[in-house]
Amino acid sequence: MPRNKIIIILVILVLISVMVFCFFFFKKEKAGFEGESFTTGEGVITETLSLAGKVSSIDIENGFLTIKTANGEFKVIVSETTKLIKLEAPFSPDNSPPAGTEFVPEKKEIILSDFKEGDEVLVISQEDISGKNEINNVNLVQILP
Repeated sequence: MPRNKIIIILVILVLISVMVFCFFFFKKEKAGFEGESFTTGEGVITETLSLAGKVSSIDIENGFLTIKTANGEFKVIVSETTKLIKLEAPFSPDNSPPAGTEFVPEKKEIILSDFKEGDEVLVISQEDISGKNEINNVNLVQILP
């Protein structure tokens, strides 16, 4: 393979790696369980817009998941506008790549029946979920790899 093609491929891989790192770094920072803080003229307001935990039950008929976290159980109501996504590693868990290998998880759209008890999930809501045990207006429920 010509040297120019190798250099171009390496540059593209580095750019993709930087974009993936920035996406996950800023996304975690924005959607952290601790909440988002902002200041109005009257003080600091903190909102919690996301949570992470394990699926403890699935009710397909009524369209909700129960998510267990360190802070308790939450009923997550899934609507027609909720994106359901599964992140999958591009390799088999039995045959993982060498340490230090970078990869981009694949996003796969799924349906409620694809969830299983014990799945690690991230839930992102449109509204503050502080102090609530039932979460409506959910933007995204994502199964983590």
